[in-house]
Amino acid sequence: MYPTKAFDNEERRSEHAIRHANVLDAVAGQEDIAGSFGWCMFDYNTHKDFGSGDRICYHGVMDMFRNPKLAASVYACEQDEIPVLQITSSMDIGEHPGCNRGNLYILSNADSVRMYKNDRFIKEYRPEMSPYKHLKHGPILIDDFIGDALEKNERFRPKHAKEMADAMNIVARGSLNHIPKRLYPTALKLALLYHIDFAEVTKLYTKYIGDWGGTATVYRFDAIKDGKVIKSVTKEPVNGIRLQAEADHTNLTEHHSYDVALVRIRAVDAHGNVLPFYQEAVRITAEGDIAIIGPDTIALQGGMGGTYVKSLGRSGQGTLLLQSQTAGEIKIPFQVTV
Repeated sequence: MYPTKAFDNEERRSEHAIRHANVLDAVAGQEDIAGSFGWCMFDYNTHKDFGSGDRICYHGVMDMFRNPKLAASVYACEQDEIPVLQITSSMDIGEHPGCNRGNLYILSNADSVRMYKNDRFIKEYRPEMSPYKHLKHGPILIDDFIGDALEKNERFRPKHAKEMADAMNIVARGSLNHIPKRLYPTALKLALLYHIDFAEVTKLYTKYIGDWGGTATVYRFDAIKDGKVIKSVTKEPVNGIRLQAEADHTNLTEHHSYDVALVRIRAVDAHGNVLPFYQEAVRITAEGDIAIIGPDTIALQGGMGGTYVKSLGRSGQGTLLLQSQTAGEIKIPFQVTV
């Protein structure tokens, strides 16, 4: 009972995923439970007394057009046939209150995931690092944004560089203005050894954690399977928007009635990441021996949407045209057999 919209803020969408992981892990840890199912797979239209004021229940791990939310990847990670790699964050600090990143997670079914920042290796994450010990591939907390950069680039000795990096990484998930008391001894020791003050600490934090004021930061995550990269995810400030669409089938076949195909539509960046705050209009046109079911203009929600295409009782061909003023256009061909 945790309604989550595809266009909700990042923290809620991430919390939605983690809540599913919490329950799945708890169930898997009970030897007297044979199995379970999650509520629920898809958003759905509902009655007047429920929903979010629009008679839509947003409890699904996918929207009504079967576009996956973050939570869907928690389930996808438990199979090994299709590679899964999802990061529960856009890595943009401005999405978080006070620019505090909070807890960010890697969702993957790979042997490991290597994290890079501006092509500099930061850390390799493995399934055993997940706190979800009863899941084969549970969410893994991203707890390092620095790697060995302090040791390589700053004036700290290796041991102290690691202590400084560990402290800064902890603060990155909380707040620079509310430093945990357990870090006070480390801060005092480094201040005495290196005569470092709060202004210098802030400067280091901004440089290595804040991603503020410098060149654009690019994060890359490589999923590794049997020693090879099987999937990569890149996160950087948006520098391009395009439409992406797929039909569940493009060969429409009529027997006793018309055939229907579901078409999922998404707005993505240059790296294929869905843009959750892209809500612009998409115009839909059917040409040839097909027709659309539904409106000819839709507004994407959470960067996602969809439509339906049906056959018209005659064999032939058709084309579905999707057009956006800011994301371009794409065409999907259909073959119809009666």
